[in-house]
This record gives sequence, C-alpha cells and structure tokens, in this order.
Amino acid sequence: MTSTAMLPLLWFVELAKRLGFGKQIARLALKHVRSRLNMAQAFAGYQPTEHDVFVATFGKSGTNWMMQIAQQISHHGEAEFDHIHDLVAWPDAPRPMGIELNDPMPLERSPTGLRVIKTHLDTEFVPYDEKATYLTVLRDPKEVLVSSYYFLGGIAGLLDHVSIEDWYELFMASDSMPAAWAKHTASFWAWRERPNVLVLNFAEVNKQPRAAIERVAAVMGVALTEEQLAKVVERSSFEYMKAHESQFAPPQLPFIERTDPVLMVRRGKSGGSDELLSPSQQAAVDRVCQAELRRLGSDFPYSTAFEVVPDPIT
Repeated sequence: MTSTAMLPLLWFVELAKRLGFGKQIARLALKHVRSRLNMAQAFAGYQPTEHDVFVATFGKSGTNWMMQIAQQISHHGEAEFDHIHDLVAWPDAPRPMGIELNDPMPLERSPTGLRVIKTHLDTEFVPYDEKATYLTVLRDPKEVLVSSYYFLGGIAGLLDHVSIEDWYELFMASDSMPAAWAKHTASFWAWRERPNVLVLNFAEVNKQPRAAIERVAAVMGVALTEEQLAKVVERSSFEYMKAHESQFAPPQLPFIERTDPVLMVRRGKSGGSDELLSPSQQAAVDRVCQAELRRLGSDFPYSTAFEVVPDPIT
C-alpha cells in the first residue's frame, strides 16, 4: 500500500519523466536502493534463531523462485497465501510492504517451525547465527542487467523513457551494480563451506530444479516425503508461478503510466542476455565484474560459473 506521504513524490516522478528526465529518475532510484544507511538499518538489533531461513539473493537473481521453494518446503508443499510477502518479511525493502520481521504469524502457521526472510543485502549487513539457515542464488550479472531493466523500469514506468543503452550506462557506473553484485557474490561465496549456508547457481537450479530443491530441504533440515517433494517441485515450477503471478507481483504505484504490466515471473530461464545487450556490452559486464571480484580478493570461479563472452574488439 502506498502511504499518503509518498503521493507528492510519485506525482513529481511522473512529471519528471514526461519532461524528459527519465534517466535521472532511474539514477536516483538505483542510489536509493543501494543506500548504505538503509542497508545498515534493515536488521538493526535483530538476532536470528533456528526458526529463520534467509533467502539472501542479489536483486533479479531468482529471489521469488527461491522464496517459493523455501516457503513450500517449510509447509511441506502446502503453503497458501494471497501474496508471498504476507508470510515472508523483507526488512530491507525500499519502501514498507508486507509482513514485518517481528510478526509471529508465519511461525504460528508453519508446520516445520521455520519461517522465510527475504533480503538483498550482502553478508556485511545480514545478521548471522549458526542455528539459522542462509540460501543464496548467484546469477550471471549480464542476465541481472537485462532482467532489472524490464523489472525496475517497469515498476517506475520508465521503459518508454529510458533506453537499454541508458540503463546499461547506469548499471555499469563505477558506484553502481557491478561493484554491488561482486560484493554480494564474494561475501556469500566466502560463506559457502558453512553447514547452514547453501550457495546455488541460477543456471543449475534452472536445469535441475528437483535436485536443487532436495539440497535446499536438506540444509533447512526438513525431511519431505516423496509426495511432499513432488508438490514442492510442482509449486516451484515456472509454469505454476507464472499462472499465479499475482502472488509474487511487485507493488502497483499510483500515477505511474505503463504500456505493459510488470511481470515478476518473466522468463524463468538462464542465458539470453543477448536479448538486449550487444556482444561488446556483454563482454564489458564480464570484464568489469571479474575485475571487481579480483579487487575484493574473491576466488569465485566466474569463468566456470557463467558463460564469458569474448570481447569482439580484441
């Protein structure tokens, strides 16, 4: 729900777009999402427990997919909700939405005593406890760029005002997404050997969803019957989630004009960043993200995890 206090801001954003300032609005939106103050305050004072399952993904990296998997596992494939954030708290959301972190309802309804928490923060800002569970999905940043263009641009009604070239420039800015993606990836990759942490590759989950779900259930400590596992697999499929799009849909903001609806579940596939990016742009994303990982001292195997695009200029 949009607060009354936000309405003047939303009206201003719509006016600015119509006056040709779409790119500037997109830049401000990215800066707000990555606000260090917001990140530091999200979990301030919170101590995780054995009931908590953190779905800690970078944006547009299979977040809803993994939330659905974890939520269905925690309910033995029987989780029901009007919207997933009716059960899953998101403390670092850019604006208040859904259930709050301290609401006891998800635990009261959970047959396994587990509840799911969503976050896009890296490990610096995620409270850690060895009794809690941490799930992350690492996705090719080229795919993240394309997916975020459709999603964030769609939420703010910017697709008619910001070109993919504009979005690429904003995404690749030195203080923007490659550095944030690399930091998030490096931080969770460094946790990968911890028994309560599971690091998955988006492409692998896509290719072998049942095997991925079995691994998630194991780290969550939930023993599923064959019937329960089949139901989790079915309810976590692209086809099921696409058919229930409204249960995962982003908030609809007033005054925002769109030519098409914003889809949270758009393709459900790995690969395809060439849908919008040229080979040279794809190669640049690979080059910059690998350089950021090296700068951070991470040994994440980028070139084996993702398909690196050769720079056509060299």
